[in-house]
Amino acid sequence: MDERTQVITHTDGEVGITLGALYRFWFSPPYPITIVYVTVSPSVDDTDASIDIDDDGTNVISAIDCSDKNVPGTWKSVDVNGTNAPVKVAANSLMALDANNMASGTRAMVQIHYKA
Repeated sequence: MDERTQVITHTDGEVGITLGALYRFWFSPPYPITIVYVTVSPSVDDTDASIDIDDDGTNVISAIDCSDKNVPGTWKSVDVNGTNAPVKVAANSLMALDANNMASGTRAMVQIHYKA
């Protein structure tokens, strides 16, 4: 990959709150982007927890493991020596994160690496 990537970092969650579908982080890129790498990590070990990324209500990246606070889950495109196709996102798309099977009080940190 010759282009440099940019990173969106987001952390969410708090005691007594359960993160779920479309839990937070609606963002809308003002220009087209291509997601090439994602890393996720929970604040505590949380068996079976995972994160999805949605684009205009459609799941485009599914079930990134977010269960082990010491081993970040990753999604890698072929641009960064992974096996997934890069995900193109149109300008002004509504992006969201979904938390799956996440326990109450678990915080999630997500980093989305993209090319503009």
